[in-house]
Amino acid sequence: MLEPLAATVLHSVLPTRPLAAHFFTSKSAFGMAVRTALPHDFFTPHASGSGAKAKGKGRALPEHEHGTCSRSSTGSVTGGVGAPYGPTALSSAKTLSPRHRSRRIPGYKCISLGSTSHIPSLRTWTRQVYVAQRRHASSRAATATAEAPRRDKPRQDVRLQTFNDIVRGRSDTISPEDAWQAFHSIWHEYDQPPGPPTATLAFLGHVIESVVRGDDGPLSQDLLQRWGKRVEAALHHVDPGIQDMPGNRVRYRWNALFLQAMALLGKFDEAEHAYVVLFHHTDPAQKVSQRTKVLQAYTVLLHAVRSYRGARAVLDLLVEHAWLNKYLVKLPPSDSLAIPAARLFEVAMSILSSIADPVRCLDESLQVFSKGRLSAMGSLLVLSAVHTGNNLLALVEFILDHSIPLPDRVVYIAAKKLARLNSHDAASKLLGTLSPTLPYTSRLRPDWHSTALFLASRKGSTDEADKYFNILSKDRRLSPSDGATYLQAYAVAGKPHRVVELFNNLFPLRHHSQSRRPRPNIVHYTIVIYAHAQAGDLDGVNLWLGKLSHAGIHPDLHVYSIILQAFASRGDVESMISILDQMREAGVNPSLVIYTTLISILAERQDPMAAERIYKRAIDSGVVPDRIMVTAVMNAHVEAGSWHGVIRAFDYLNTPGRPGAVVSIEVFNTLMKAYVLIGAPFRVVANLFRQLQKAHLRPDARTFALLIQSACDNGFMEIAEDLYNEMERLSTEDKQTSLAPNAYAMTILMNGYLRTGRRLKAKGVLDRMKERGLQPNAVTYAAILKAYSDPTAQDGMKVAENLLQSLMKPGSPRPWLQLERGRILSLETIYRPLLNAYNKQESVYDVERLHQELMEAGGEPTLGTLTALLDVHRRTGNIEAVRMIWPDIHRLAHEYMRLNAMLSSEGTETQNLRGHGVIMCVPLSIYVDALSAAGEHAEVARVWKALKDEGLSFDSHNWNHLVTALVRAGELHRAFDIVENVILKYQAQARRQHGRERDLQPSSPLVLDLPPPEEGDLPPPRPEAPLHDAARRTVATERSTKRLRNFTTLEEKGSQDFAHPLHLLQQLSPLWNTWRPHGATLTLLGRVLDHLRSGKLVQPVRPNADVAFEQAALDEEEIRRNTEAAGLVLGRIYDAFPRTVQLIQEYELMKRSSQRGMPAEDSS
Repeated sequence: MLEPLAATVLHSVLPTRPLAAHFFTSKSAFGMAVRTALPHDFFTPHASGSGAKAKGKGRALPEHEHGTCSRSSTGSVTGGVGAPYGPTALSSAKTLSPRHRSRRIPGYKCISLGSTSHIPSLRTWTRQVYVAQRRHASSRAATATAEAPRRDKPRQDVRLQTFNDIVRGRSDTISPEDAWQAFHSIWHEYDQPPGPPTATLAFLGHVIESVVRGDDGPLSQDLLQRWGKRVEAALHHVDPGIQDMPGNRVRYRWNALFLQAMALLGKFDEAEHAYVVLFHHTDPAQKVSQRTKVLQAYTVLLHAVRSYRGARAVLDLLVEHAWLNKYLVKLPPSDSLAIPAARLFEVAMSILSSIADPVRCLDESLQVFSKGRLSAMGSLLVLSAVHTGNNLLALVEFILDHSIPLPDRVVYIAAKKLARLNSHDAASKLLGTLSPTLPYTSRLRPDWHSTALFLASRKGSTDEADKYFNILSKDRRLSPSDGATYLQAYAVAGKPHRVVELFNNLFPLRHHSQSRRPRPNIVHYTIVIYAHAQAGDLDGVNLWLGKLSHAGIHPDLHVYSIILQAFASRGDVESMISILDQMREAGVNPSLVIYTTLISILAERQDPMAAERIYKRAIDSGVVPDRIMVTAVMNAHVEAGSWHGVIRAFDYLNTPGRPGAVVSIEVFNTLMKAYVLIGAPFRVVANLFRQLQKAHLRPDARTFALLIQSACDNGFMEIAEDLYNEMERLSTEDKQTSLAPNAYAMTILMNGYLRTGRRLKAKGVLDRMKERGLQPNAVTYAAILKAYSDPTAQDGMKVAENLLQSLMKPGSPRPWLQLERGRILSLETIYRPLLNAYNKQESVYDVERLHQELMEAGGEPTLGTLTALLDVHRRTGNIEAVRMIWPDIHRLAHEYMRLNAMLSSEGTETQNLRGHGVIMCVPLSIYVDALSAAGEHAEVARVWKALKDEGLSFDSHNWNHLVTALVRAGELHRAFDIVENVILKYQAQARRQHGRERDLQPSSPLVLDLPPPEEGDLPPPRPEAPLHDAARRTVATERSTKRLRNFTTLEEKGSQDFAHPLHLLQQLSPLWNTWRPHGATLTLLGRVLDHLRSGKLVQPVRPNADVAFEQAALDEEEIRRNTEAAGLVLGRIYDAFPRTVQLIQEYELMKRSSQRGMPAEDSS
């Protein structure tokens, strides 16, 4: 008899919930504990033998069960899960009994209603007794065989096919709801589940997996409750057999699915311990398959815990269930478990990455958790940060500061990721927590040295790379990837010839096809191609692309990404377009990295709208944006001076739950750059810097450089010097080598001294730069040339000329030419200060001489140099020279536009000048002024109309200069109309937009996704260029400091909302308010009104006209008619343009009442 055994099992189980580490010593205990209260043949009709009622054991265990296969002692099923189940097997079961057995609720109703009747609580799961000898209700002998009723066979076949597809795992095109309805319909029709228990369990397992994957919609508690009830009810009527665990595979799967149902229902307190028991209670002979089921069950548990309790509860659960570390932190113990372990890892990392402040989680656990638990928590958080690229640096720094140990594998993974993020100091410190040799031995750790080699390669440190590569080679511990890593070091260092030499040494030419020498793969070829791209060698890139194809390897997405990034770092747009064309021909679609690269290069070209269109195209193609991509869009708005775009992108990054949303040091630096360019007071920028520790961020060299720049712009040179010294201290004493002062920071400091006239101090900075072995670049020398080309400086122009000649001396080394953006830009950077200085002096000869020298040195005409030529001829009244230069400027603007259009894949058919006002509007204003001054008013109208048709967005300066041109043409009514209905309307529109309530949690980082303009609004103008000019920034900082001196709570609000001061500054700064009549424009219009009041008409400017003589020759009648006409014109102006007239009067009053030393603002 089995009753005594059941009683024994009952008493052998703990009466209360055991600790998580405990599991049953009896292999049969767990299997007996989880039996349902229903008999396994509850829904199976039976025929009585010879009209007699079966009794005893014969009734408890029927010999045959239709729709199922006989089980072996191990619980295996004949046919397997993948076998199809058709209507024949199901309908045959219906013919065995003329009537149904009496029962409380039909099975299909239990499923439909999600009944939980007869399902014991999980708290009693491990204490329940299962008695094998179950008593069944009597069933009468079958007296006749009833014919199965007619069925709708086509619909039945479709449902069975759906069921079979799900069972076999072919559920990609079937929604969970459709699958369930098919399952429910079959059960309802046949009054039993289709197929054997193995098929039903397989079906339920695949459906649960589909649900938690999100195929039935976003996960919510209501959704999980509905599916939990369904699965629980279905399992209630599935018989897993009587054999105990762990040998019974069917019962093991039933238990795993039952736990998943409890998780979906949110019954974690009841289910958690059962998960522990199930994990440890496995049959060694079936350990892999059973662990697969457990890992699947844990995957569902993580989803459910997140939905009910949040991501932090998932973290606590994973720390509690430490045995899962072998599948999350370490490699799976078996290749057969790789797929379920990878799925569990992916889900866990996705959930943990949503924790808003992982550093805070660790901090709160310091005094609570043991060292081991802190290590487990730290490992999980670090891996999730590696998975997303967010918060990793802050996490690692916290872990290092508190000496929290991490497993070796986590250290290696995190160090490599930090190196990829250019956080080289943190990567080296983290790797330094491990010994390069095994404990208590002198044997080296190959993984440690491989990681050290990787860190050296990412920095381009060839000496370190040589060291670690030689150690591994000598010990014969080189891995297949170490050779590629070694090549990478020289590629990053910009030594393509050495890379080719090492490539040939690693892979000498094979003399026959059967050679056993290793062959290069796509990674090795990619590194060689990258090395040539870094050097700007397009021919070398194409040569090695050919060798790659000759080797039978087709360039993949990663190859193209690497090449594009290298060309983008040099600003080589033509080469980028060539590579993009090759991608299109090869049918290769852009990736996240490529889209980000394109956005970055468009940011540098100050085209934020094209950058946003690239972002939208990436989203439409299925790309999920990350922090780097959104930050690139944010930087595009910074470069263009689109402050509302900057704030919107930052608010998006600061909103938890948004794709890519996280505030990293890169995001912080981009925001800080916006503060510097808008001309923020130093106290605002310094307060932002002080918030870094609160945000768990550590400043890098760029952060310090921006803070030094702000101090210099505000005239605080002593503070700037202190900040520079602090950089030096941190780099030497604290070993933060990434903070070592570089040429960029030292050039900012030197330029600050030059702008304040402290040339000896500036020379001292230059000397220190050379002592450190830092090579001054073109920007450094341009700052010196600009300081000495000031006409007020004694012998300044002569000193500047001598310096330029020494830099360009034939045969002399020119390391300063190695500017990131290439030789052409370096040459223009060097020549521009003197070109601008001679332009202001109206020295046509010197401007043309320097421009010719620039061309002979290998430079090319650019919009900047041609604009300088255009302006000097305007100043000297040479209209013929102006007309000759303008077509070249127009052509270069179209070329600039063409490159931007091709970068954004908009095609050449949509070419226009929209979005390129920053490069075209300045020369246009110069050209319009020159033409109108020469009396060529018809040409002004023609050029303006042509550019408008080409889509150019005119800026406020263009409209102000057009007002002047119209006055010169005698078109007074049109001149006042432009002020009234264009400039002032844009001003009111801008104020209304800036006065709108700020959306602190935008759903999109794009300005393109804002609501459309209000009815009657003018087309939104392009943002004005930001304050890249240091002198203009200095003026802006003085004004903003005065205007913000009464905002005493600015720092407090800024510490809570990093973008709040920027939101305020964009409303106060004179930069955004350029949509107003300039002071010169208002002065001119005021003179026009005075002229009309005096009874004189404004005469158009005509070539070679003597206006004074013509006025003197007028007779009295002509003077009378002119006086009447002037009065009529004046009256029409007063009637049609009252706001403009009022503004002119207010401006004249302000000028008269302004105190000495406080002139009226004039942005012209």
